[in-house]
Amino acid sequence: MRYCKTLIFSTLVLTLCSCATMFNSKKTSVTILTSEPSSLTIDKDTIGQVAASRSLEVKRNKEPLTITVFNDSLSKTVNIKSKNSFAYWLNVYPNWHFWTGFYIDTKTKKRYTYPRTVYVDLGGSDSTYLTYNPVSDPLNKQTHIFKLTPLKIVGFSNPSVELSYELKTSRSFSTQIMASYMLPFSVIEIANDFKPEMKGYRVSLEERFYLKKSAPLGTYLSFEINYLNNQYKDIWYFGVKEIYTDTTYNFTNYPDTFGVKKQTYSLNFKYGYQKIFNRFSIDIYAGLGLRYKDVKHFDRIKPEDEMELPRHPNMYYMTNREGKYWTISIPLNIKIGWAF
Repeated sequence: MRYCKTLIFSTLVLTLCSCATMFNSKKTSVTILTSEPSSLTIDKDTIGQVAASRSLEVKRNKEPLTITVFNDSLSKTVNIKSKNSFAYWLNVYPNWHFWTGFYIDTKTKKRYTYPRTVYVDLGGSDSTYLTYNPVSDPLNKQTHIFKLTPLKIVGFSNPSVELSYELKTSRSFSTQIMASYMLPFSVIEIANDFKPEMKGYRVSLEERFYLKKSAPLGTYLSFEINYLNNQYKDIWYFGVKEIYTDTTYNFTNYPDTFGVKKQTYSLNFKYGYQKIFNRFSIDIYAGLGLRYKDVKHFDRIKPEDEMELPRHPNMYYMTNREGKYWTISIPLNIKIGWAF
């Protein structure tokens, strides 16, 4: 009976309470790193010990955390911005009381936290800080990354061998170039009788901005210009286009093996995250953009006939539709690489 009461009580607490109020303590840990050994003043409270690294327990608050680091010759004050904690965002998990945890947590300081790591460069003339330690950055000296996109080899659309090279150009920016060579067919379609005999290439230029001034590590936003030129064979039904609404249709549509020549120009905005373990990198990204397509058919039985319009959205129809037109581009993939 006691066990049942405890279980019921725990369930009510988990469903009725807000996550930050429940899980967060009143304080959070912050590690302050400085470019030179220094003393520290935090909210007018001076910590006299001279050190380049110190871990502190500070109260959660919406207001910035003001610290001053100083030594005999240098001094710098920074305001460390607060942010919503992970526990606060746990309120997004669906529940029967319709996310009222967000409203409850709005009333408490426990919803906030500060960056776990704050690095202050005493030699800098501005009042900025970093939320990582650049001294231990594994790419502090290595600014080049060669990458491969493994999933492109087994892709249904435009299978290829794709190589990329990223060059760090400043603390926040990097530039990446990419080139890919189209494969005759996808690796996963090796047993199929029909071979598209694809040939062609793709190239792109991408400029990246890393949000934490940590290029080439962490979260980034980027703008990419992408060009594709390829040629391949495919099979589709031709004849009457609107077979489901045309009353004169007498099931005369026929399959045809035909050739496709395609050029595309894409402008993509991407959001990604790059993690580096020693020298091994993983780059995950997704994005949205515009694509201009110039698609031409050749070796058709009857060039004047229309492609049969499928009843439901079909990737192959949208890929092979003849003409010059704009469409949506959705870049999404994972790259692995080696930094040096």
